[in-house]
Amino acid sequence: MFRNVLFVLLTGILMVSVSSCDKEEDSKPVDATVEISVSSNPAGEFTYFNFEKKALVTGTDVMNSSEWDFGLKLVSFIVNGGTDRVGKGGVIILDNTMDGVKTAPESGYKTDNGADTAIKDEWYTYNPVARTFTPKAGKVFVFKTAKEKYAKMEVIKADPTDDNGVIVTPPVIPTKIRYTIRYVFQPDGSRNFE
Repeated sequence: MFRNVLFVLLTGILMVSVSSCDKEEDSKPVDATVEISVSSNPAGEFTYFNFEKKALVTGTDVMNSSEWDFGLKLVSFIVNGGTDRVGKGGVIILDNTMDGVKTAPESGYKTDNGADTAIKDEWYTYNPVARTFTPKAGKVFVFKTAKEKYAKMEVIKADPTDDNGVIVTPPVIPTKIRYTIRYVFQPDGSRNFE
């Protein structure tokens, strides 16, 4: 009898400790670097990304879902929040470094409202002679995601490419832009990135 009670008690303790380890793992921020190829055509389709799934989102009615956090084409970003979107997201662009942003702001997130997008041209420098753009260092995008979690992101580089991913230079006109993006996603819903 004593052995049975002891066995049940030890099993319960083991299950609780394994469960709390799983919860601890789920709350650690995810730090990732990804490459995303998007249309270089201003009239082209957006490419949609989901921080939590670490993946592009595709489908017939993606724009009307809460499965994506931001969309991107050429230099145009959209966020899944605002009057035209299903999600509850928004974005703030901070003048800081990725390591310097330890907590997401509590408020102040901008959303897309019609043609007025939250993310303008403050994150890159355009060279009209070469017809190229370069991401600005020290610009950190802090997202409230479509499902009200938080991520911080920086655009490391943006390479003009052809359809095969080969980098092109003017006068060749690119068909794609290959972005290298680093982000940290907080899966537990808190604003803490550490």
